[in-house]
Amino acid sequence: MIASAALAHRGIQMGVVVIGVALAAAVLASALETVVLPRDGFTRIARVTFAVVDRLLVRRWRNAERTASMRGMYAPVALATLPLVWMILIIVAFTGIFWGIGSGTWQRSMEISGSSVTTLGFAAPTGAGKSWIAFVEAVIGLGLVALLISYLPTIYAAHHDREKGIRTLRPFAGTPASSEQMLTNFRRFQAISNDATWETASQWLLELDQTHCSFPALSYFPETSPTQSWVASVGALLDTAALIVSTSETPLSQTDLGENQGPLLVLAHGIPSIVRIGRAIGLPIDPPATLIDLLASGADGKPTEAISISQEEFTGVVDRCSRQANIPRPDMDVAWQRFQALRSTYDHALRGLAGLTIAAPAPWTTDRPAKVGRPRLVTNRPLRADWSLPAITD
Repeated sequence: MIASAALAHRGIQMGVVVIGVALAAAVLASALETVVLPRDGFTRIARVTFAVVDRLLVRRWRNAERTASMRGMYAPVALATLPLVWMILIIVAFTGIFWGIGSGTWQRSMEISGSSVTTLGFAAPTGAGKSWIAFVEAVIGLGLVALLISYLPTIYAAHHDREKGIRTLRPFAGTPASSEQMLTNFRRFQAISNDATWETASQWLLELDQTHCSFPALSYFPETSPTQSWVASVGALLDTAALIVSTSETPLSQTDLGENQGPLLVLAHGIPSIVRIGRAIGLPIDPPATLIDLLASGADGKPTEAISISQEEFTGVVDRCSRQANIPRPDMDVAWQRFQALRSTYDHALRGLAGLTIAAPAPWTTDRPAKVGRPRLVTNRPLRADWSLPAITD
């Protein structure tokens, strides 16, 4: 009887050791995939951490300013909490390991684990094997601190680059960003035929793709100015390029596209970028379509999916731009079909990110956000999204 109880206890200890090793491996995998070899989307531990912080901070308070302030703190707080969660899970994992190999009570095992991971040394294990395990935990603890030192500056550097791109576009797009104003200013300053303008914008979109897919938390980071939105800036840039291409008299199948080369370059890079960012954050949207495939299938044909912009809105913008910047008025039916085909490839991504960031309203982007649900707590299923259009006010 006593022997069987001892055997059962030993089995429980070995099971706890296995669980501890598995938990420690999961933490290491999460840290490495988040910092060293980032992939699109959140790791499981990061997803749970952000979901918990979201439920603690993001809610409708009685004071609207407090609601906005707490939401602005959400991403930075969750990001700073993630390394702390990694460290706590390592302590828990090695507490189980030390208890499973016979280091005493749970309290004693936790003291040894905490002492080892922090390298404080106030509780040392006895025995060569246990000491080696303590050394391993100490190395892991130091490694997590090193990752933290490199992780946070990387995130804030990416955030700074995003804000720099917004400020670069602001003189053309205005505040809030508007494709109508950007197109008018581009025409007035003769920037449409300037390759450097489009190459700079295209490079910014590619950098957003790289940083915001590898570190999805960046999508939640608030802008420096509450009146500016990175989603609205991206949307205004893509819509401006789509307006230029759709109202051009040059056939899209023509090899020499003239002044359309710059806008097409932005669309070629920007459409996949904004869609990939949306998918990385968990929006339920289809994989990105390439501009080459879109043009090959005929951008002059009507898309199968409706967009959030009406033909009347499109016509009004084109008419106003024609008057203000002396732009020839195109065949509106053909222009609308082209624009609708182009916009349909990124419409859901823009609206989903607008709903997720709750940014200040901007024409054609953040003034018609989708209703996006909270981050998933356990599963990795896409976020809930309601694509019905809100009432648009002039």
